[in-house]
Amino acid sequence: MKAKRQDIGLYELKRQLAAGVFAPLYLVVGEEAVLRDDAVAAIRAAVLGPDEDNVGAFNSDVVYGDETEAVEILTLCANLPMFGTRRLVVVKEVGALRARETERLLPYLEEPVETTCLVLTGGKVDGRLKFFQALKQVAVTVACAPLDARALPAWVQDQAGVLGLRLDEAARALLIEASGGDLGVLCREMEKLAAYVAPNTRVTAADVEAVQGADTGGSVHDLIDALQRRDRAGSLRFLGKVLDAGEPPLKVLGFLVACWRNMWRARKFSEEMLRDFELFRETDSRLKGGGGGRRKERLEMERLALKLCRGVGRATPSRPFASAR
Repeated sequence: MKAKRQDIGLYELKRQLAAGVFAPLYLVVGEEAVLRDDAVAAIRAAVLGPDEDNVGAFNSDVVYGDETEAVEILTLCANLPMFGTRRLVVVKEVGALRARETERLLPYLEEPVETTCLVLTGGKVDGRLKFFQALKQVAVTVACAPLDARALPAWVQDQAGVLGLRLDEAARALLIEASGGDLGVLCREMEKLAAYVAPNTRVTAADVEAVQGADTGGSVHDLIDALQRRDRAGSLRFLGKVLDAGEPPLKVLGFLVACWRNMWRARKFSEEMLRDFELFRETDSRLKGGGGGRRKERLEMERLALKLCRGVGRATPSRPFASAR
């Protein structure tokens, strides 16, 4: 059996791409959606090059695992590039591909089209399936797991540099603390800061404090706030904005579970929390059950929000539900 390729991280991927090293197959997988998006964007830029003539639309396609079939993916991969040398095909939420569809993609792994770069991306994949086992042998796997606390400062500094910002140490620490380490929140906060301090580029802790809470888009923390107030309308509004911003439902559920678990550990528990943990467990099961696509996942999260706001009912778990993340 061919030896499994070593997984690489985002920085190593960008180093390889900058050196002109491309692969015909990439598996970009991990819980951190921001890192996955960054990886796919880097591959796109490297594969398609500068798009001064706006021809990228002719040479790139994006499909979703829960909405596509193998024949469509194979057809897109077989198309020849127009006005360029390479094509890019991205399959998002590849873990939602039905097992029989993944089987039909197996032959492609042996002979990928030379002029096409196929990128398969998602939060997680089923390693028991033959297709993903084979894919790991031949594709470059880019691991996008959540960053640990030690890696966050460097990541924040890099992202600030992309936006042309110069963060002092106090501002960086406050950003990380206020976001709870959520990369999506950090990105949105830094984008707000870039607009707030313009035309200047230096950011202080006072600037960070000034823009906190000004995000009309809402964050996971706004959602948690509304849920704890039993604000049904506010909970649905902030949930919708969080999901519209691209946060995966399972990740949002994971944040809720972590928040409730922290309250439990701080002995801020109540009988209602027992019911809440059971609701988390049921929602986790339904989300992982698959089928129905993003529309169904959104509906499940909306039902959860409404049930959490009722403040009634009982459940009987003996301990807090483990995180869905």
